[in-house]
Amino acid sequence: MASRFVLRTGRAPADLMMRIYAAMAQKERELISARTKSALAAAKAGGTMLGGDRGYRPAQGPDAAAAAGARRLEAERAAHRLALEIEAFRNQGFVSHAALARTLTERSVPTPRASGIWTHTTVARVTDRLR
Repeated sequence: MASRFVLRTGRAPADLMMRIYAAMAQKERELISARTKSALAAAKAGGTMLGGDRGYRPAQGPDAAAAAGARRLEAERAAHRLALEIEAFRNQGFVSHAALARTLTERSVPTPRASGIWTHTTVARVTDRLR
């Protein structure tokens, strides 16, 4: 019988099955929605606070000046940590920022931001901060 159905209409019985699957999926979505709504209503009735906002508000917003001060202090600490190494390399004859950067990278001296690769700009900023 299935072969006569395909010959007459040009469609396979799979089309009917796909419609049945789609109808079943829609019914399952409706059932899930109903279960979720009833569970949320029961939780709300039980006193559970729903939603993402739990009422916490910081006393004040982010302080850009304090953040900049903290970054500046950290940069000064890093510069002082590196001062002796840079001075030692300068005494060995590495004078330019590019030569110092190559030497610091080759000797695996950590950069202030821990990237591992020194540039002449990074060396210049560290040495300027030391003045």
